[in-house]
Amino acid sequence: MTMPYERTWALRCAGEFLREVRRSDECPEEFRRQAHVILRHYPEDWDITSQSQRYDPQSSPFCWLGPEESRDEPGS
Repeated sequence: MTMPYERTWALRCAGEFLREVRRSDECPEEFRRQAHVILRHYPEDWDITSQSQRYDPQSSPFCWLGPEESRDEPGS
């Protein structure tokens, strides 16, 4: 089962990856263009942080994002 802090971490990492692809001269132009299109609608870091700080498992058992500072790196 994926935990809320793991989803927050994955969402943040995916955004960083897309920004790297968009800036990379080594990626094909079509990949850079597609990353740009996706990032236009991708949440900013402050959006992700804001949503993850609203985490309250007592009020809602279906919290999607959770604070990252309460975890170790996923996969470690």
